[in-house]
Amino acid sequence: MAEVSHIVCMGILILASAIDIKYRKIPVWILSGIIVAAFFYQSLWGGEDVVLIAGGAAVGAAFLLISRVTKEAVGYGDSLGILGLGIYLGLWGLVEILAGAFFMLALCGAFVLAVKRMSRKCALPFYPFLAAAYAIWVIGEIRI
Repeated sequence: MAEVSHIVCMGILILASAIDIKYRKIPVWILSGIIVAAFFYQSLWGGEDVVLIAGGAAVGAAFLLISRVTKEAVGYGDSLGILGLGIYLGLWGLVEILAGAFFMLALCGAFVLAVKRMSRKCALPFYPFLAAAYAIWVIGEIRI
């Protein structure tokens, strides 16, 4: 069941990435679907400890607070996606994926600034980096 859920999650992240790149805004129905699906997955098939799931949700809630305080320097859509991933993966899986996503985002940001394609005030879409970090995390989870 875990393999199927990874494929579904990757598909959702790819869809959200495409929408984020094109429109810079993720529809609420996708974000709501992510959170509801993650909750049902953990309720029915999840093997994670409830404390770790709550920790992942708390990280998502913290990002929602950051979105509010910074007037969407980190968008609400990104924060809601992080909340859904936190419920789905639990605390440690979410932390690993966020570390990878922020690292790749920093590398990309440094690159586009170095080649002068963007200014410091431009924003990069976050979901493609979240999807890439998730894909790398899933590949790392495969046991041969």
